[in-house]
Amino acid sequence: MKGNFKIRKLTEEDREAYRKLMRYAFETSKNNYEEIRYPSDKTPMYPMYYAAFDDDLMVAGAGMIPFEIRMRSQEFKMYGVAGVASKPEYRNKGIIREIMIEMFKDMHENNIPISVLYPFKHSFYEMLGYKLVDERFYYQFKTSDIIYKDTNYTMKEVVRIDDDIRSVYDKAILNFDYIAKRPQIGYWRDHYKNNYKFICFNGNQPVGYVILYFATKNDSFLKSPEKTIIIRETFWLDQNAKQTIFNFLWSHRDQRKYIASTFPKHENVMDLLKTPRIERRIIGDNSQLRIIDVKTVLENLKYPRDNFSITFRVKDEFCSWNNGVINIKSKEKEINVEFHESSNDSVDIEINIGHLAQLLAGFRSPKDLLDFGFISVNNNKIKLLQDLFPLTNNYLHDFF
Repeated sequence: MKGNFKIRKLTEEDREAYRKLMRYAFETSKNNYEEIRYPSDKTPMYPMYYAAFDDDLMVAGAGMIPFEIRMRSQEFKMYGVAGVASKPEYRNKGIIREIMIEMFKDMHENNIPISVLYPFKHSFYEMLGYKLVDERFYYQFKTSDIIYKDTNYTMKEVVRIDDDIRSVYDKAILNFDYIAKRPQIGYWRDHYKNNYKFICFNGNQPVGYVILYFATKNDSFLKSPEKTIIIRETFWLDQNAKQTIFNFLWSHRDQRKYIASTFPKHENVMDLLKTPRIERRIIGDNSQLRIIDVKTVLENLKYPRDNFSITFRVKDEFCSWNNGVINIKSKEKEINVEFHESSNDSVDIEINIGHLAQLLAGFRSPKDLLDFGFISVNNNKIKLLQDLFPLTNNYLHDFF
């Protein structure tokens, strides 16, 4: 880090200074220091926010948001990283990097094995050990192209996020291998308070929901925004619920010409359209994941094979406790993970912390990483690696 800066955790007394930093970093085009109120008054500053100071001036900062995340059907504690901001004249001095390193130490000390963020610049966070682990598929299509099919399910509007929506979400995420397990309902309500919310019912049982709003000219990323409905979020538990939700969207065909939303990679929206005239279909990078504690993650993953042994050598520039050799042994469905800080013994796979994140999250296969020269593998273990770490169904759709 170039310069003599002090990095510390923030307290309530620092809230307005941090908000001012955020406004200056992200809202200068509006010339309005009152636009951003992040973090909200409900969010405690301590101990989740860090900042760097030049004497008494706050020049850069970032925050951590507690979550739980599912990865390969197992639940882990996770900190999302958000609100990363720096005054322009203090950029390119390594300040954000040093703040992130302090947060890594914090996560490790508090037994948080995973961190996730949505990057503003992939290369910067890759340098810190984060790596892309999922993609978002954005669609914009004609409302009138939806194929209507009768179902015996019903739709009901609700004013607030409720336990029915929470119930559907908690069941729907079981179909994904990498997705967030959300915190309290109040967290959702803050994000969706100005949107329309509809629940799909099979009798009295909630089986799906959709949250939407009517786009305006300010939604400039859209084609014809004033003719478009944006789905903020939708999940369903069965095919009838999915069809009922799309029937409901079809009923808006005289109101708005287009529907726009992001969907999971494996959700083929075009099968729901009679003439799939997709106005736009864009594949975009989504979240980046970092393994904070390799041993903890490997101990708690669910492996699709039993009775095996494999040895990793992991390289991690910023979390020194991950550097070393890790041996995973499975016998009669019991997993034993041993860690050695240094070893000259031969290993089955050599991998850096970023590509390990992609492997464990199921975003890239061992063969893919090997073909591109990102890992070194014992030829006798390639088949085992392929069996242990197959590609997965990833869809992180959360806010931090």
